[in-house]
Amino acid sequence: MHRRREILRLPLTLYGMALLLVTGLVVGVTALPEASADADADADAKADSHHSIRNQVYAGYQGWFSAAGDGSPINDWRHWAGSQPSPGNQTFEMWPEMTAYPESAHFPTGYAPLGNGDPATLFSSFPTEVVDQHFAWMEEYGIDGAALQRFGQDMVVPLRKQQRDAITGRARDAAEAHDRGFYLEYDISGLTDDNVEETLKNDWTDTINGTLNLPDSPSYAHEDGKPVVAIFGFGFSNRPGTAETALRVVEWFKEQGTYVIGAVPSGWRTEANSKPGFTPVYQAFDMISPWFVGSRGDLTPTLTADRDDLAGRGQDYLPVIYPGFSWANWNGGERNQIPRDSGDFMWQQAVNLRELGIPQAFIAMFDEYDEATNIAPAASDSSMIPTDQYFQTTSSDGEFVSSDFYLRLAARASRMITGEEPLVQEVPIPLSEGPVFLRTGVEQEVDAQPTWTNTPGPGGTANVTGPGGGGGPALGVATGADHLGGASALRIQGTTPTTAHSYAYMQAFDVDIPVTAETGLSYGFLPKNEGGRHVSVDFVLTDGTTLRASAATTTDGIDMHPAAPKGTVGSWTTIESEFGPALAGKTIDTILIGYDRNQATGGFDAFIDDIEITNG
Repeated sequence: MHRRREILRLPLTLYGMALLLVTGLVVGVTALPEASADADADADAKADSHHSIRNQVYAGYQGWFSAAGDGSPINDWRHWAGSQPSPGNQTFEMWPEMTAYPESAHFPTGYAPLGNGDPATLFSSFPTEVVDQHFAWMEEYGIDGAALQRFGQDMVVPLRKQQRDAITGRARDAAEAHDRGFYLEYDISGLTDDNVEETLKNDWTDTINGTLNLPDSPSYAHEDGKPVVAIFGFGFSNRPGTAETALRVVEWFKEQGTYVIGAVPSGWRTEANSKPGFTPVYQAFDMISPWFVGSRGDLTPTLTADRDDLAGRGQDYLPVIYPGFSWANWNGGERNQIPRDSGDFMWQQAVNLRELGIPQAFIAMFDEYDEATNIAPAASDSSMIPTDQYFQTTSSDGEFVSSDFYLRLAARASRMITGEEPLVQEVPIPLSEGPVFLRTGVEQEVDAQPTWTNTPGPGGTANVTGPGGGGGPALGVATGADHLGGASALRIQGTTPTTAHSYAYMQAFDVDIPVTAETGLSYGFLPKNEGGRHVSVDFVLTDGTTLRASAATTTDGIDMHPAAPKGTVGSWTTIESEFGPALAGKTIDTILIGYDRNQATGGFDAFIDDIEITNG
C-alpha cells in the first residue's frame, strides 16, 4: 500500500535571496522528443558533445571548505565557521556524510559525538583525496561535470588565491581521472566597480591560461570549439560592475575565443530584479543562466518566456535547478525553509525542463552544505549528526532518505532532461537502495516520522481500550525522560480489560523495503510494565504476510511475535532479528507496532526507539 507522492505545481513565488554567495548556469534550446524510442539518438548526440555544455547537466562545485590543520595556505576554519565549529558557532546547514573520506581528511570540531557515537569531524576541500572523492562520486552516479567556482577574493587576496589555485588544479586532475567535464565560473562577489574588469581579465590571462592552463585539459568543456567560461553576478543589485563595464568584460572574453555564460538575475529578461540598463549585457552572452535558487513554485511561465526570447536571438539557455534551501544555522529564521520534499521539489523542476524541451541545466550545488543546496552525501538521520546541535538531514521531510539519494536523483534527472531517458512525472527511484533502508530515532526535524498515529492497521484490535480505560489504544511520538539517546521515542499504550485474547496492531510507517536473506532489524525497547513486554515491531508485506507469522526470531531465539514477551521492565535493551531468510524476496509495505497477550488483564506501556532495517 506504499503510495507514490503527487507533485503539485504551486503558484510562482520568487524569493529575493540577495546575499546568496553561490553561482551556476548553462543551455541551448532544442526541442526534445517525448518518446523513449528516440533515446538512442539522443544518447549518440550527447556522446558527440562530450565535455560540452549543451545537452549536459553540470553541478556547481564550491570547493571552499577549509579546516585548521589541513595543511592549506589558509590552514584555518572557513565556511564551516570562522573558527572551530561548535554548538552555536557554525555557518552551514547540512552535516556531510563523512564515512567515505580517509581518516586524514577528518578534522575535529567542538561538537559532541554524533548520535551513533562517532566523533563529530568535518572535511576540508584542500586535500587531494577529498577532491578526488567528489569527482569519483560524479563518475559513480553519472553527473556530467562541474562548474568550478572562482570568487572575487580568491583572485585578489594572496593566501586565498593560493588556496583556490591548488584546489582548482586538483579538481582538474580529478575531472581527468574520472572523465568528468569541467569549466571555470567566476563569481564577482568581493570585487568592486573599480577592479572587477581588470581582475577578471588578468586572472583569465595569467592564471587560468597561464599557470593552470585549464582550457588545454582534455576534460575542459568546450562549446562550438571554444572553451567555456561563466560569469556570475553582472546585473545583480549587490554585485559590482556597471552595465558599460560588464559589456566590455563579456566582449573581451568573446574576443579571447571563449564561449561565455552569463549567470544572471532570475528576472533578467524584463530587468525585474536587475540593475537597470543591463539588457545589452544579457544579450551579449552566448548562454544565459538565470539564478532560480529561492524560487518555490512553478517556473513554467518564466522558463517558457526565457526560452522563446533567447531562441529568437540564437542564444542558449541554462536554467538552474536545486534540491532545496535553508540557512537557519547561519542567518537564523525558519529551519528547512524551502523543503526538499524527499526529492519531489527538484524532480518537478527537471520535469518542467523536459516538458519545455530545454535539454540542459545547472544544478546548484554539488557541495554547498552552507545553504542546504548540496547534492553531495549528507547525514541521513539523527544518528549521523552531533547530539548537541541541530543540522538538517536528508530525512528532515519526515521520510527516511539515504545519504546518497540526491546524487542518484540528480543523475536520473539529468538523463531525463537531456533526453536519454523518457519523461516521468513522479520520482522514479527509491528513497534508499541500502544497505540502510530505514533508520529513525523519531527526532523532530531530522528523522523519519510515523506516517500514522493512533491508527489500527492490518490485524486490527480486540479487547483493548485506551490507557485510561476509554477510547482506543494509543501510538505516537513521545518526548521526555523515557527515550534512548535523544529527545523522542515511539510509545504504545493501552489497557486490557478482560482475560480474553487481546491485541492491538498499530500502523506506524508506510515503507517500500525489499527483503533479502541478509536483511535485519534492530530497535531499542523499554517495556514500562509486564504488559509492555508483549509489544514488538511487526511488518506487513505486500503479499499480506507478516513478520509475526514468519517464525522469525530475535538473535536470542525469542519469537518475533508480540505474544512472545521480550525485554526487561524498566530497562532499555536492544532487540535484534535476522529475519531475512524467513521473508526473502518479499517487500515490506507497512511497519506496525503490535501488542498481543492472552489470559491477562491490566495496562500495556512500552517505548520503541532507534528502529533500523538494513541489509548486512
